[in-house]
Amino acid sequence: MKRRLPLSHGNDRAGSMHSDASFSGPHELVIDSVEIVDGRGGPSWPGAITVRDGRISEVIRGGTDYHRGRRVLNGEGMVAAPGFIDAHQHTDVNLLVDRQHAATLSQGVTTHVIGQDGLSYAPCDRADLDSYKKYVAPINGTPLSWDWSSVADFRRQFDGTVAVNTAYQVPHGTVRFQVSGMSNAQLVGKALHQACHLLEEAFDQGAVGFSTGLSYFPGSFAHTEEIVALCKVAERRGRPYVTHVRSVFPHGYIDPMEEAIEIARRTGVKLHISHYRTTATTVGRPDEVMAKLDEAYAQGVDITFDMYPYLYGSGPLHIGLPPWAFEDGLQKTLTRLADPRLRDALITGIRQNTVKLEGRFTHVPSHPEYEGRALDEVAGQHGQGVADFVCDLLLEEQLDVTFHQGTPDLLDDQEKNRRFERDCLELLDRPFAMVGSDGIYLGKYPHERGYGTFPRLIRLAREHGFPISKLVNRMTNVPAQRFALADRGVIATGAAADLVVFDPAATRELATVDRPRELPEGISIVVVNGQLALDRGRPTGLMAGRALS
Repeated sequence: MKRRLPLSHGNDRAGSMHSDASFSGPHELVIDSVEIVDGRGGPSWPGAITVRDGRISEVIRGGTDYHRGRRVLNGEGMVAAPGFIDAHQHTDVNLLVDRQHAATLSQGVTTHVIGQDGLSYAPCDRADLDSYKKYVAPINGTPLSWDWSSVADFRRQFDGTVAVNTAYQVPHGTVRFQVSGMSNAQLVGKALHQACHLLEEAFDQGAVGFSTGLSYFPGSFAHTEEIVALCKVAERRGRPYVTHVRSVFPHGYIDPMEEAIEIARRTGVKLHISHYRTTATTVGRPDEVMAKLDEAYAQGVDITFDMYPYLYGSGPLHIGLPPWAFEDGLQKTLTRLADPRLRDALITGIRQNTVKLEGRFTHVPSHPEYEGRALDEVAGQHGQGVADFVCDLLLEEQLDVTFHQGTPDLLDDQEKNRRFERDCLELLDRPFAMVGSDGIYLGKYPHERGYGTFPRLIRLAREHGFPISKLVNRMTNVPAQRFALADRGVIATGAAADLVVFDPAATRELATVDRPRELPEGISIVVVNGQLALDRGRPTGLMAGRALS
């Protein structure tokens, strides 16, 4: 049975032994008799937390019976931690549609880091925006309106209008599109100078990092030297380089991970690797998978990575198309998909890709009846092979299709999945690890990681004896430090009051492949900037999220 956090309402009481001159008067919120895990990675302790004016006004150690507050929550048997920071989210549009976002609030998440994989919506004001929207739609969704052009304007869309905080990164693909559209030409000279200027301007306007998606276009057209030039700007501004490394089609000229590390060595930029973990082909070999990162870390490279605890991924179906299909703009891509003379070449390219088009559809706007069904099943129903059918479907849907890469044999391999669970915790044992759900919230059957990542890890930690204080550190303080989110990721007097209260013995994910939108259990209270955003497991409707910088 799901345990609820007992609530009690106390009147203001005077004469407390625990006063703080900087927070005089009654507290707005008190979480009493709770086990505190402060985010720093050390031992927990029993105590109480008080909140006033959006900040933690006191952190009290020892057994307490503390009632001087307008709202008092009895946290007996529960853990209080800093609000979880999702280091990799694709809610750039979804949050503006689903502003409450129970999917992540119910996981204890108080901050989304967006602008991931080099693809988002600012800075950009080109006349041919529609083609770019089509490309990004199956990852981030389609904006209902586009009444911004700058990073500052886009960040304002989230400030005080959504339930969670956001931290926006400058997306390389968006910058590149603004400068040269979908051209495959290298940015040099004036074009590269313009891109660097846009990056500098975005940092001035509050962006927290610089992201690339080197498996997506137009970003993947860039060679290393272009990324080096842009990372010099990020390094000068003290912002991290966050990369989805090259992972589609063979890259004979350089190993993708070695490229990322080389860029960090050459520029001194803080390096962050996105959604990195063991896979179906490397499960059970976490040390081998992490060898290059471990070596770089040991040699002094400032490196971090994020991961999510699912063996299979999800993404846009158009990731399967060969690079030449995207040259010179999205309209040309659609023309190529429609040209019967190019169909064999497209099918050959799809088959040569290192990303295999297998699994099930999650988002097909014109054909919701396909969602949740296997790619090969639907293709066979039409009398086609998968690659041929994918070309027709991408043309019909104007590229807006998303798929889930979990195949029946992978989903049913219990031994492989158990070994993968241990891999996840071995990766998180590293002090430079953090958690990012890679949440995509499109269609009836989105990947369940968007609804279950954080409670799933709490469950795995409990079942495998992984220290909860260490896990909380990876979910809070490590990402807060990496993205320079001041006063976040820690429980301390004066810190921002982003908090989660959960039952360590009962928290678990309920979302599955077949029921991906099920909310977790065991997380009862979430506080965002001092406001109660989740109360007894239910969203309150308060929109206290801020656009962080």
